[in-house]
Amino acid sequence: VAFEDGESGEIEVTITAKSPIFIRDHKNPEEFCNHNGEYYIPATSVKGMVRNVLEIMSFSKMKADDTTYSLRDLKYTKYMDSIKNVQCGWLYQDKSGNLKLEDCGTPYRIKYDEIDDKFGIDFKQNFMNGTFNNSNSPYKKAKEKYTLLNNLSDRDILQEIFKFQRQQNINGREIVGFDNNGNIQGKLVLTGHPSPRKEPENAKASGKIYDFVFEVKENSKIYDIDKQVFKNFKFAYFDGRNTQPTESPDWSYWKQKLYQGKKIPVFFKRDITDKVSSFGLSYLYKLPYNKSILESIFKNHLSNKLDLAETIFGYTKKIDDTQVSLKGRVYFSHAKAINKPQEQERRNVILGTPKASYYPIYLVQNGGEYKTLMDNNSILAGWKRYPVHKNFILQNEPQSTQITTLKPLPQDTEFKCSIRFHNLKKAEIGALLSSLIFHNTPNTYHNIGLAKSLGYGKIKLSISNMKDLKYAQEEYLRSFEFVINKEIFSKDIFWYKSKQIKNLLSMVTEQDNQGSSKLSYMKLTDFAKEKNNHNYLNRYIQLDNIN
Repeated sequence: VAFEDGESGEIEVTITAKSPIFIRDHKNPEEFCNHNGEYYIPATSVKGMVRNVLEIMSFSKMKADDTTYSLRDLKYTKYMDSIKNVQCGWLYQDKSGNLKLEDCGTPYRIKYDEIDDKFGIDFKQNFMNGTFNNSNSPYKKAKEKYTLLNNLSDRDILQEIFKFQRQQNINGREIVGFDNNGNIQGKLVLTGHPSPRKEPENAKASGKIYDFVFEVKENSKIYDIDKQVFKNFKFAYFDGRNTQPTESPDWSYWKQKLYQGKKIPVFFKRDITDKVSSFGLSYLYKLPYNKSILESIFKNHLSNKLDLAETIFGYTKKIDDTQVSLKGRVYFSHAKAINKPQEQERRNVILGTPKASYYPIYLVQNGGEYKTLMDNNSILAGWKRYPVHKNFILQNEPQSTQITTLKPLPQDTEFKCSIRFHNLKKAEIGALLSSLIFHNTPNTYHNIGLAKSLGYGKIKLSISNMKDLKYAQEEYLRSFEFVINKEIFSKDIFWYKSKQIKNLLSMVTEQDNQGSSKLSYMKLTDFAKEKNNHNYLNRYIQLDNIN
């Protein structure tokens, strides 16, 4: 049923590339998107770009999945406090395929020297500084350690039960040794080895020198493993991923045995209800956060009440396990290139992004102790966007296994598309126009496609024609602005003066990015350094040289 004041019409848009632009073709990933040699930007790409801006400008809801990330940070107090009192056990599937965990209590430690003495071998020397190379050693993972030990000792270590005797207690860690008269029966469990063991003459030794013993008990307690707990575990170990970061080699090794019906060694934590809350493949395993990404959004973003973006563009979602949907009222055409532009030569770029678990960037920080998803009051920092580059600089990337190859179209390439809408209210048309031209703010740019972080895909949108509209463009923009101010803001604070809109408009205008606002990737070593220095990514308008 049409609104009494609903309008239908068409907006013709010209898209001009202000830097080289690359939209990946789904058949030939190194080629620009094309059909029989005719280049175009897919309608879905243009629509997604415009919808994202409209969601921000209209304060619509932020979408996020219910993923729970994990943390392993030995310098982070809350992690070290949370990982205390870890227990050990054997994970297995019962006959019905349900996951179970057999409790073995607190794990014992055993020195590599004990292993060497027991089997008359030289297992330890493979992990010493000078022999163990941190990047090329074949013995970093549990699988390789078992293979090495089995070959040296000529036996299948994981299947054998040995007797042990307590030797000493070091900071709460029970150290045991092999003893045929010992009163502890257990299995030798090997875990990954991250770095070489260093034993300098005049300095403190460092590096791993112990592995584990899981006690074999009669009538051990058996726990059921909740599906969500297993899901969190698999996500932490990149289960099934064949792109970077790929599936953990240790999980690949143990997964095969688990699904063959065998028991695999794990370390786990229980919650206050005596249920297994998390588990991993090493003693200091990646611990799931207390909150998921979805749970760290402002609560009003979780409302089922429709927002402006949903009413205009439509949606499909589940509400109380019922699939509901609303048809959109805006339709985008492909944006076809005109004047047959020539593809530029192939370029290699290195692209990356910090994981969403990197809290100095993705969560609101206030300069005090870091907020992480361990904290119940942690909040997502906001929408993720790439600031436009003032100047495009072609970067020659070094050789790397992380290369992405692309053949962009040149700067000044023009595309044309049309946007047809049906039964939109005046303020809704204003919202659509506002998201296309950033509310008539001068010198503003969208960005689209691959390598936006390097300056590619900077585009200028201009409205070349509007058909069948009742009012002038400014009238629609004023209507949208009036509704937003009325519904969301008070008479003392206006929409266009809000920090959210200031941030957005600053990011889409050319800035003299210097100092803290310099547009460049952090080096890999910087992630740990900046975290240790308690630095975090501030709001864009608070960085250096931002107008």
